[in-house]
Amino acid sequence: MKKTMRFLSMTALALVGAVMTGCTNDDNFIDEPQQPEDKSNIVTLTTTVGFDEGAEARGTNRALDIDFENKKAVKTFAAGETMALVYKNTSGNTVKAVSAALEAGDITSGSKSAKFTFELENPDKTQNVTYIYPAAMANADGTVNYDALSTQNGTLTTLSSTLDLATYTAAWDGTSLPTGTLDNQLAVCALTLKNSTGSSTITSGLTQVTVNDGTNTYTVTPTSSTFGTDVIYVAIRPVTAALSYTATDGTTNYTKTATSREYAACNFYNLGLRMAVSVPSFTVGVTGGVAKKVFFAPGNLQYNASESTYKWRFAENQYDVIGSWNASSWVDLFGWGTWTGSNPSKVTNISTTGSQYSFDDADFSQESILADATQRSYDWRTLSKDEWVYVFNTRTVNGGTGAGKSYTLDATVGSREGVVLYPDNYTGAVYSGSNWASFEAAGCVFLPGAGYRSEGTSMHAGGRYWSSTPYSSFAYYVDFDSSDFNPQQIDNRYPGYSVRLVRPVE
Repeated sequence: MKKTMRFLSMTALALVGAVMTGCTNDDNFIDEPQQPEDKSNIVTLTTTVGFDEGAEARGTNRALDIDFENKKAVKTFAAGETMALVYKNTSGNTVKAVSAALEAGDITSGSKSAKFTFELENPDKTQNVTYIYPAAMANADGTVNYDALSTQNGTLTTLSSTLDLATYTAAWDGTSLPTGTLDNQLAVCALTLKNSTGSSTITSGLTQVTVNDGTNTYTVTPTSSTFGTDVIYVAIRPVTAALSYTATDGTTNYTKTATSREYAACNFYNLGLRMAVSVPSFTVGVTGGVAKKVFFAPGNLQYNASESTYKWRFAENQYDVIGSWNASSWVDLFGWGTWTGSNPSKVTNISTTGSQYSFDDADFSQESILADATQRSYDWRTLSKDEWVYVFNTRTVNGGTGAGKSYTLDATVGSREGVVLYPDNYTGAVYSGSNWASFEAAGCVFLPGAGYRSEGTSMHAGGRYWSSTPYSSFAYYVDFDSSDFNPQQIDNRYPGYSVRLVRPVE
């Protein structure tokens, strides 16, 4: 898929007596010398750009079409397009000239060739020239504007007219512009994105897609609220890599990392991808220079002593709490270290005797008896004291740490006060009490203030969450209410506090 440059004609017009006005487009010239008193140093040159004879044009209304049979991105020309010409002038300055816009009469051979016209000022014909097509991909200094690829809108029309890069560098042929072949510099990917099972296509409902090759990131944002099509087109620089994809429809986030392969210039790739729902992660520490990341459970841990099997579950919603003592039904306030197997005798224990809770830790790690079968395969556990402190006070979120950055205290979700935690790399607004669904979709975690039990069945307001870290005969926990917060408080082990489990990012 190449373009052959065929020189048709060159005329040097000596326009004497005309006074040259100031340049109306600053991008046309890097160096803006004093304009001459006449136009005798301005030459008008025309050249025809043609496609390879073997490249089949499949349309005449855009500059890029897809040859599905040969898996090629086939170029055709369209009226209104321009090409850039980078040359040296006789003063040694690099100049970028942009051609006149193509008119219908300039396009021939079934849109496979077109005549471009340039005005050059004092060109040095001993120096090489470079063609950059389309002109929108040329910087003012004559280099290729690869930054233009970072934001795209997913349509073939826009890609073809402003982003489908082809270049050629050659020496002047005497006094004429050089002829030759424009080489296409990019690969074109047609993406069809489906859900994790492949049962439905989600592309048309997405509001943003990003493609990352490990070095470059291409962000595709539609011009309307949805793509409105099942295929989006992305131009990328040639690479051999495992491309990673992220996507969102404004409510649900998706991710996918493809198998490593070559994406070659001039080639077209029709890619159907199954996207997994993304659960944003939280860093809980750094070991050996490597961040340790976790996902939070979808709700607080709950237990039912009257159940014969699958006694444990997660609350249906993040803001759901039981918050009262009823040993014959579901409870969600536990003494420290109460998970002791499939029939934990200490869960319903309301003793205030410390020896009843003398376990080594409180990891709550026997996930095999969770009621939700889809959750049983994960290695659920409780955060340590240091990990809770890291989540709240060490992580950098939204450009800062601590309250108002990594978390918001005294937030209300579902009529319940608590703490909102923001995931790593979160860049959205701080929660202000409304539209919780959108914050939850972005991976935010809510720790509801479920109250706590002490001195037998005595209930108190506030929020207290166990850590897995003992302190002598006591244990660490997270403590908060409407006006106070401490992620490493110490207390006896017998009070009934909330438990929110986490699992590692695999």
